[in-house]
Amino acid sequence: MFTHLHLHSNFSFLSSTIDIPGLIREIRRKGMDSVALTDTNGMYGVIQFYKLAKENGITPIIGAEIDDPADRNIKAVLLAKNRGGYSEICRLVTERQLQEEFHLTERLKKAKEVVILSESPHLLRSLAGELEQGTLYCELTHHGDRESRLKCRGLLELSRELGLPVAATSDVHFFHPEEYHVYRILRAIERNTTISNLDRDELAHRNSYLKSPREIENLFRELPEAVVNTQLIKEQCNLELDLGVYKFPGFPLSEGETQASYLRKIAFRGLKERYQPLTGRAVERLEYELKVVEALGFSGYFLVVWDITQRAKELGIPFIGRGSAANSMLSYCLGFTAVDPLKYDLYFERFLNPERKSPPDIDLDFPWNERDRILNYVYEKYGEDRVAMICTTNRFAARSAIREVGKAMGLSEAEVNEFTSRIPPYARASDLTSLKEKYVECRHLQTESEPFRTVLSIGQRIAEFPRHLSIHCGGIVISPAPITDYAPLERSSKGLVITQYDMFPIEDLGLVKIDLLGNRSLAVLMDTLESVRINTGNSTDLYNFPAIFKDRNVRELIRNGRTMGCFYIESPAMRSLLRKLKVETFEMLTAASSVIRPGVAESGMMNEFIERHLDPAKANYLHPKLEELLKETYGVMVYQEDVIKVAHHLAGMSLGEADLLRRAMSGKMRSREAMAGLESRFVSSCVERGVDRKVAREVWRQIASFAGYAFCKAHSASFAMLSFQVAYLKHYFPAEFMAAVISNMGGFYGTYAYIQEARRMSLQILPPCVNCSELKYAGRGNQIRVGLMQIKGLTMSSIQSIVQERERGWYKSLCDLIVRTTVGYEELRSLIRVGAYDCFGKSRPELLWMLDMEYTRLRSDLSLSLFREDVSPKIPKVENYSALEKCRIESELLGFPLTRHPLEIFRDEITEWNPVPADRIRNYVGRRVRMGGWLIAAKRVRCRKSGNYMKFMSMEDLTGTYEVTLFPRVFSRYGHLTVDRGPYIFEGKVQDDFGACSLIADKVKVLENGFFAKTNL
Repeated sequence: MFTHLHLHSNFSFLSSTIDIPGLIREIRRKGMDSVALTDTNGMYGVIQFYKLAKENGITPIIGAEIDDPADRNIKAVLLAKNRGGYSEICRLVTERQLQEEFHLTERLKKAKEVVILSESPHLLRSLAGELEQGTLYCELTHHGDRESRLKCRGLLELSRELGLPVAATSDVHFFHPEEYHVYRILRAIERNTTISNLDRDELAHRNSYLKSPREIENLFRELPEAVVNTQLIKEQCNLELDLGVYKFPGFPLSEGETQASYLRKIAFRGLKERYQPLTGRAVERLEYELKVVEALGFSGYFLVVWDITQRAKELGIPFIGRGSAANSMLSYCLGFTAVDPLKYDLYFERFLNPERKSPPDIDLDFPWNERDRILNYVYEKYGEDRVAMICTTNRFAARSAIREVGKAMGLSEAEVNEFTSRIPPYARASDLTSLKEKYVECRHLQTESEPFRTVLSIGQRIAEFPRHLSIHCGGIVISPAPITDYAPLERSSKGLVITQYDMFPIEDLGLVKIDLLGNRSLAVLMDTLESVRINTGNSTDLYNFPAIFKDRNVRELIRNGRTMGCFYIESPAMRSLLRKLKVETFEMLTAASSVIRPGVAESGMMNEFIERHLDPAKANYLHPKLEELLKETYGVMVYQEDVIKVAHHLAGMSLGEADLLRRAMSGKMRSREAMAGLESRFVSSCVERGVDRKVAREVWRQIASFAGYAFCKAHSASFAMLSFQVAYLKHYFPAEFMAAVISNMGGFYGTYAYIQEARRMSLQILPPCVNCSELKYAGRGNQIRVGLMQIKGLTMSSIQSIVQERERGWYKSLCDLIVRTTVGYEELRSLIRVGAYDCFGKSRPELLWMLDMEYTRLRSDLSLSLFREDVSPKIPKVENYSALEKCRIESELLGFPLTRHPLEIFRDEITEWNPVPADRIRNYVGRRVRMGGWLIAAKRVRCRKSGNYMKFMSMEDLTGTYEVTLFPRVFSRYGHLTVDRGPYIFEGKVQDDFGACSLIADKVKVLENGFFAKTNL
């Protein structure tokens, strides 16, 4: 029986059409019992490959093809004989990826626990006699043509000369011969060229497909030993990976301390700080948690997380410990969460279940622009050889697949952009051949005619293929031994060392990740406080939570939904819910964050919750015990912790068992059979404890309807604290806050939406200016100055040059700035056109004229700078741009018009429709109206019951914002019109939903807009 020992999956990025699940299916179909995976300079997919092969009775052989960077024709296939060989390949791949001076041949002379196959004469000659017998094989790749036959003959002679055994391979890159064209497209994408311009040596042989054993045996019928040897190699490769065995990092301790003893010491120190006076309940809870943590062997992990947060405090960097970790008293006492689990009735078992040994999941949020300082500390403290960021695999999405395939086929950028501009960003690549059927926005696309018929077909074939690696948003792994014992590493495009495995293989290997995440709202908080300190000389205490929670102005801001820019509570749906619930308290804000989740909303319990909150007399408790358990939420289960609570108290399950029930119900793969079994157990347990069977079944129905979507209460509470903090800043320091929101480029909305929100807050938006603008937006008093960062095409080095040189004095003229800075010609043109030199008192055309006349001479002879004003030629007076032209330029260079709102430009066209202004929508409840507006945000959602799609659109006119709903029938008719910014005209009926007014549209019209570029949302 033949075994494929040289095979590339699509993790040989853009060099194979073979996906790993498909590979296992094909191997079984062809009757083979083993196969190797040998991707180029990488092991990205080997853990998935190993698991799937084992599950399907296939022997997995893990390896890699490694080439020499100095001569890519010198390469070798390495196959792991055992666990040591696996680590050896991990180290070799890492060295190939990270070392500047990597010499493959020399490095392989040290190989011990791997099998090496190569068809490189140089490598074979160098290694022959250097390695143990049975380690080195001469690789023979025969594709059935004269050229490969001659090549094999030459290698066979060399192998006999060197006394080396031979092994047959097929250097597989695609499943079937018909896929060669798709393979060529991938290679063209990788080479950034078209298929017609590909060189032959950039392609694998056209017969590099997955051949059957019979085909291989026929090709090597004159040399059967080459096929037999593949079986001998297979028998040498007996790798068993200890998946699921956790490997925790150690924390350095002084002599005499253990991980558990030191954790106990600092935990009780924190307990005394958190609880004054100390209560027996708090001590008992902490003792219990410490006992569980020690029994599970997690003490060192908690110490590492504590150490990281201590360093953040030393550096003055704010952070949030979130997720289920906030259910833990231990986390609270160690200082990396801020929610009191006793006060808010949070269950430790939701975080760490003694009945299910899995590692704790602790997420720490830091300001996105300060996270690198924390990462640097972790690398320094725990060793660069034991710390790495986890990768994430970027894959082809719908629009990127079309762009890349179209470019490879020779289509122009304009053709491709015109086509993709009509495709919504949520379209899936796997739907490319059925776009018109699945997305109403694509109804008018010409998908049946060439060339896009072929583009879409190939795009769908490579849907979700790995494109390249990037850095996981926060995952970092710290291992007890060098990471390369477990996983290969490479360098990201940003220069950071990352694992070649994403979070799932890392978890399979037992390496424990810590999520150190970048949070833009924490950066907003930090930047706002710094701006306030600079502007006023005062500092603000944002950690006096009792005072902030009680602040009447902050509560009013939240209650009225004026929370654009406020972390976690700024989406249109959330702002609407805040108004419906009249949210004022921390507890209710925490509840609102979970009530809005799909499971609660679609079960009908969100409206039920709102009604009960507004009129507590409507609260209905199915059982007396539920009133005690769910009084805070009026009998509605809105949290994951509620499932645990009810299962524990009503069905008599232990807290650990109750959490296992919650996890089983929230799993994506829950089957009807499994759910029926869980229901039977729950109901029978309730009945045994005296609960009426009918009541038990109804309680189960409520749990089952949303258990998969309910939110973790501790997580909501952690984020609600930050929401209150930033709401406080928005009210008391509006200019500094909104400037920070825009500068940190984070949030639900785009920059222009936040600028308009600032204007609604009576803040004046000042244009960019070379003498006044900083890098970022800057707020002071009732003004916000646009930052130089907003101007397209302006490099960071040029911005720094302008700002730093300005410290020596303001620029007196355009010539003065040219001489004193390094700003390039095109950048200077952009600055002039957008108005950043208006402070010099000349029109923009005059300044452009001066730039053209003076730039080259000034840059070539800087000595003229001393006499610049004397020698400047007289510039004739030229009329400045019109307001309309300024808007055009601002849209081009800033991304939005600053001088005038877009709707002002279309005022006449909109007025013809006699629209109701946004600020008067409440006066038209129950009536049919027309409304006009500019799109600021949109969300397409799928109805859970019908499966049809609908759309929510957040609109803005010159008086304010309002929400529009397109139900499925309307969306199916008008959805293709909703991919542009506008301006829109809607017809429909105004609805009042618990005090939140919106327009239920039944007609949609987009006014002709040739002024602004189309923008997908």
